[in-house]
Amino acid sequence: MFLTSKNYLKEFKGLIEGGENVSLAVAFWGKGAQDLIDKSWTGKSLRILCNLGSGGTNPKVIRDLINLKSTRQGLEVLTLDDLHAKVGVAESKAIVGSANLSVNGLGFEAVECAGWQEAGTLVGDPTQIFEIQEWFEALWARGEKITDVRLAEAEVAWLRNRRGRPNAATRFVEAPDASLKNRGIHVAIFQIPATEQAKREAGKARMEALSSDAPEVRNAKLDYFENWPDECEEALPVGYPILSVRYGPTKRLSGLSPWIRLPQLDRTFISNNTGKRVCLTMLGKLDLVAGMTLTPKDATAFAKRLKPWIAELYRGEDPEVGRCLPLDDFLAWEENLSSRARDSY
Repeated sequence: MFLTSKNYLKEFKGLIEGGENVSLAVAFWGKGAQDLIDKSWTGKSLRILCNLGSGGTNPKVIRDLINLKSTRQGLEVLTLDDLHAKVGVAESKAIVGSANLSVNGLGFEAVECAGWQEAGTLVGDPTQIFEIQEWFEALWARGEKITDVRLAEAEVAWLRNRRGRPNAATRFVEAPDASLKNRGIHVAIFQIPATEQAKREAGKARMEALSSDAPEVRNAKLDYFENWPDECEEALPVGYPILSVRYGPTKRLSGLSPWIRLPQLDRTFISNNTGKRVCLTMLGKLDLVAGMTLTPKDATAFAKRLKPWIAELYRGEDPEVGRCLPLDDFLAWEENLSSRARDSY
């Protein structure tokens, strides 16, 4: 039986649900796959062979599957770094096709995968099923145990793939949440204006930038943060977009704009007021955020979206303390808020 995107998932779930002894050699696993396994599998044995090494598998999903072993006897999970197959086999049927359990092996998840056309074959011939089972046994014998070290390495590879994936939109405000996650974007929230001494030091940095050999420094529109050291708990990231926004005394957000650090221009000075050493973190204006436009109008709209989250961050906290958090934290907070709202109905 030929499978398409219309019936692939249904038949795959049916294979898992109907088999007592199920074997899955599926290279790449993404968000939601663990829930599919948890809800669909009721048999005696389920062996999962994945590929953790190439960055196409979300390690959180594999952690969840491994944790599921504590309550689901008969579940085993191994990794094989040269696996690229997408095969499921049980006693009376098998599926050989194109679909991973992240829909593809490029680090995409959820709505990022909408529109991908999958194809496969549902196999019912006993001879072919036996051959597929023998093929799986040979791979399973080569599979490796998944350790905490392997999961940590997989996290690095996964995030590297996620940050390099194509965008789902050209405008930042139109991008689905799934497309914004895992790109290293941060939100920097500040309130206190810079001192006059910091402004003078920033002027020196601007003069230095004009003589730089690097055009991205020489031609950059510059700004800065005063006294935001790299040693602090919420340091400003190097090499990733920073959405800077001012949270004023009246709890109003203003001036949201995208920046990136220019550490070659960073400097320190001794404060005339305190006698302490103060750092000046230099930033260059970005034209694009992870390849997407963010116009002033769109920035204002996105700031309104951020406002409830920022208000909650500063509830009971010193509003003069700057915060720098991953945009992923905001997206998770917003998703949790929506989930609670749905559950209340």
